[in-house]
Amino acid sequence: MKMMSRFRLQRPLCSVYLAAHSRARLRFRYASKYLDCRHTSNSSSTDNSHVKDNIYTIPNALSLSRIILSPVVAYSIINGQHTTALALFGIAGFTDFLDGQIARRFPSQRSLLGSIIDPIGDKLLMGMSTLSVWYTGLMPSWLLCIILGRDIILLTGGLAVKYQSLEKFSFKGLFNVTDGTIEVKPGWHGKLNMCLQLGAVIACLSAPIWSLQDSPYFHNYLILTGVMGVYSLVQYILTYRNVMGKVRSKPAWMDESKKT
Repeated sequence: MKMMSRFRLQRPLCSVYLAAHSRARLRFRYASKYLDCRHTSNSSSTDNSHVKDNIYTIPNALSLSRIILSPVVAYSIINGQHTTALALFGIAGFTDFLDGQIARRFPSQRSLLGSIIDPIGDKLLMGMSTLSVWYTGLMPSWLLCIILGRDIILLTGGLAVKYQSLEKFSFKGLFNVTDGTIEVKPGWHGKLNMCLQLGAVIACLSAPIWSLQDSPYFHNYLILTGVMGVYSLVQYILTYRNVMGKVRSKPAWMDESKKT
């Protein structure tokens, strides 16, 4: 009888754990459906563990050079050296294309550090260049608000989805970009929007060199970039809304802590 009563006491705790685990799996299933997310198993992470210490790679050097060039480009724009800034921006953009090609074709050139500093270099280059061309009056304020507002909203939405996917809350897990639990792949609208934003910075830098400020093509292109930015933002908001509407308002670790 003591063994039976002990089993009856332990059974609800086991049910709570299984229910929380099933909710976490269901939540990730919905995230995978609507965000095109991908779950990385522990076996794959252990198989690629030798890559983590491989920091002396060509893509890492290219990403680091892009980070170094970002303030140089901004300094050149602010000081009116538009030809120099345009050339350096083109070189930095080419390093972004080159390091991605090398990392995809040569697995030995992939590294954990590269997966971190590559997006940092991209955002730093675009952010500092965009702010600089706006500061010098080459880019309208409404376009700056669309570009920066979109990035802020996407970052907030990504943190919200990451928060929902945590089985055990910690700030390290929330801001850890290397655990591979959720990976959001950009859609066609996101890629097209990024290309248009790159072209907008190039157009703004080229405007004072070739006197394009009064050209209708220049203004129409900036309008097209803004419209595409708003469209891409709306698509991502609808995607995040679908995900958050399918999952519980509270993550599994919060429900489990209350019941235990």
